[in-house]
Amino acid sequence: MTTEPLIENPSPANRLADKDTFRILILDSVEHTELLKTACKDVGHSVVGAHTIAEAFAFLDGEDHADVIICAAYLEDESLFDFLTRLRKDPIHRNTMFMTLALAPGPLGRKILSSTEKAGHAMGSNIFINMPVFKAEALIAEIKDLLPLIPKLEEEKQEKGSVDN
Repeated sequence: MTTEPLIENPSPANRLADKDTFRILILDSVEHTELLKTACKDVGHSVVGAHTIAEAFAFLDGEDHADVIICAAYLEDESLFDFLTRLRKDPIHRNTMFMTLALAPGPLGRKILSSTEKAGHAMGSNIFINMPVFKAEALIAEIKDLLPLIPKLEEEKQEKGSVDN
């Protein structure tokens, strides 16, 4: 049984300029992914949703990238730790910023929050966020702290431009 997150409505946010648009990959349930995508898109980020580890890697193993990955602390029938282990072994994604998000953790999730956080950090999660009440502004603030100085797409354009000159 999935616990539905309580939602605190965000205030209107300023959109980012194209050169400041970051790509965020979200791995979570369908309902939570839509909620998180909306919050991120509202401030101008490009967002890709995945509901399984296979879907996440289908995206990551292609030509695409993610500046930040947000992964549910508790995936249905899969393991955050399996995903994180595989991600950190991949030289391309080894340094991608990674947020573990416990959005509306159920009773069992609340009991094991501390253990999940510690294990996640040990395996390469950059930050663990416990959010029993969804607050879009708080999520965006946490994401902002993880963002690189330049979005990956902009960095690639700049690198290509210097090679072409």
